[in-house]
Amino acid sequence: MIIDKIQLAGLDAYFQDPNNPGQINIAGQVTSRTKPLGKGKQLEISAIELLIESDSDLTDLFNFQPNPLFSITVMKEMFPAMFADPFRHRVHSIGGFEDFKCGTLENVKAMDIDGIPTIVSIGTGKVYWISPLYPMPESITINHASWELAASRKTPPENFKYSLKLLKFDSNHNLIQTVHLTNPNNPSQPGNLDPTKPRKAENFDLKDVGFYQIEFTADVKKDTAIYEKHTTLIGKSIGTPLLRAVNLLEPVESVYNIHSLQELLSLSAEYHLFENQGQPIKKMLVTLDLSATLVHSDYAKFMNNDPNDPICFTDPNSFYEFVEITVRTDKLKIVEAKLNGEVLTKSNGK
Repeated sequence: MIIDKIQLAGLDAYFQDPNNPGQINIAGQVTSRTKPLGKGKQLEISAIELLIESDSDLTDLFNFQPNPLFSITVMKEMFPAMFADPFRHRVHSIGGFEDFKCGTLENVKAMDIDGIPTIVSIGTGKVYWISPLYPMPESITINHASWELAASRKTPPENFKYSLKLLKFDSNHNLIQTVHLTNPNNPSQPGNLDPTKPRKAENFDLKDVGFYQIEFTADVKKDTAIYEKHTTLIGKSIGTPLLRAVNLLEPVESVYNIHSLQELLSLSAEYHLFENQGQPIKKMLVTLDLSATLVHSDYAKFMNNDPNDPICFTDPNSFYEFVEITVRTDKLKIVEAKLNGEVLTKSNGK
């Protein structure tokens, strides 16, 4: 195994115009993102250095603008196979003994399995758990969900089937909408999954949620190994470890939607304004704080099979971790954005 760490440098450190590879001026409402990382690579980002220049005075842009001047997105695999920006989402995590034991349980119990509170079936057959009703301080939107099962993805699909629902209530605790999370292609229709299937639901956009509840059902056909561990103690089998957690993602406004140059400076470790006495400000250098770690994604598919190629177009159905910057104003002549960071490379022998 060889592990190497180098400072990101050269053209690779710059955001480039995707329509003109090698062009580092991304002014003019351009969106640019980092390339997918090859296997064994990791990018540790600490900041983005920005050179901003205009033909006219920049002073007006220090005032709040209704539309952002810049937007920065950090795409991460927040949960297995689920890619989202952690700066643009708040996570609601349902799990642990407090949540599991406060709900209604039928033919299941909450147990510690490998140090993690888990809903476990009692024997085989149909099981049911519904969480307490969770009130929100104000109405929210939920647009993604990810859940964790104790069962491996290699578990035989015939062992059990399960379904997961997200229930929305009004202020009088009346049920007004049900989203079937286990049918992500059509979240308004029921779905039953086996443990080999993806454990996520995306882009269902449930709005104006004041109260919500999680409902989990399963039909367990076969016991697992904890039957042998516990049967002599309680006289009956304990079936299958099932649900460990449900994570709901709420979209929120990001501090990296930057509406003025003053906001940009407030997020920056240092800056320099090129100004002369009595002359307008037309040029500035800014070091924007941004801490992010990007890693290789097995979900990325390279159309030319070479992620190190400067012209590397990815399959539109693939996913990978990246940082993206969008210049949303046409009032700038030059915008250059350079990443401060380190590249870690690891190689495993065969």
